[in-house]
Amino acid sequence: MARPRKYRRDLPPRVYVKHGAYYYVFPHGKWKRLASIGQEREMRVAWAHLEQPNESYGTVAALLDEYLNQYAATAKAPRTYKDNLKEAEYLKAFFGEMRPQDIQPRHIGSYLEENRETRSVRANREKALLSHAFTWAMRHPVWGCVVLNNPCKGVARNAETKRIRVVDDEEYLAVYKLANRNVQRLMTLIYRTLQRPSDILKLSPRNIAQRIVNGVPTEVLQFKQSKTGAVVEIIVSDDIRQALYDGESGAVAQVLNSQQFFIENREGKPYTLNGMNSNFAKALNKYRQQIEDVTGEKPAPFGLYDLKGKGATDMYQNSIPLEQIQALAGHESVRTTEVYIKARLNKPVISNTRVIGS
Repeated sequence: MARPRKYRRDLPPRVYVKHGAYYYVFPHGKWKRLASIGQEREMRVAWAHLEQPNESYGTVAALLDEYLNQYAATAKAPRTYKDNLKEAEYLKAFFGEMRPQDIQPRHIGSYLEENRETRSVRANREKALLSHAFTWAMRHPVWGCVVLNNPCKGVARNAETKRIRVVDDEEYLAVYKLANRNVQRLMTLIYRTLQRPSDILKLSPRNIAQRIVNGVPTEVLQFKQSKTGAVVEIIVSDDIRQALYDGESGAVAQVLNSQQFFIENREGKPYTLNGMNSNFAKALNKYRQQIEDVTGEKPAPFGLYDLKGKGATDMYQNSIPLEQIQALAGHESVRTTEVYIKARLNKPVISNTRVIGS
């Protein structure tokens, strides 16, 4: 049995410091250098491999695991991280046993082409994940993996057709009337605030703050968007206040302020996005069936997220400046907001009326 350490008990078993570096001491006495002093993460990755070697050592599978565990697990939103875990499984099935230094752009192209017919969009997302992992590994060495460049660079992704669903007022109001109260409140908040449903479901009275706007004390909703990280402050209008407090005011609103979330279930917990999507779908399907009974044809479906696009487009058509819509939506640039809105505009346009030669 090995003797207990007298010094540096924070180090893993068999790891010692010598000549400004961490070393691993094998049972037969040989010393192996792991990393320089200060490279704690690299040392522990190297130690873990020596203690528990596996077949994925030095492969793309190992690189993806390290990227997901050391970076994505804490740096990305929970929903994005969950998606990345699924995407990584497809990448491992194709690239897993290959070494990072052996992957070339033609391999990335082959992956996209192989998935083009059946899952082209998902393959694009998986390629993006692989690209992120390579870029990250170039600055954060993964034990056993040699990453010299990013083979995903310059490889065109599969063509995508964006699904643009324009929701008109009649459709919105019809579904709103058929929905339960929590879905109605969520629909209102998405349309008024232009925020993602998942962010709205996390809102609670703790997100209410007081600000001085034009010299007047004003109530605002303050929160950080989970996807972009942008901090948004939205003035609480009458419509938003009614949706937050379910139309109550005064003493009743003060009681409601003690709740954990603005939209919560009977147990005082926030609804999941899947749960709200399911409740919304019930109202939507009733509406579509009603239209089919009258016209013989069902209208195209739409989702909660489409209400964000409707809200932004309606604001633009109501002469609200693009910069204000950009700030509300949390877009990085006005150009993004402009493209986002104009893809949904369905107003008739005037043709070229100039007389040639005039």
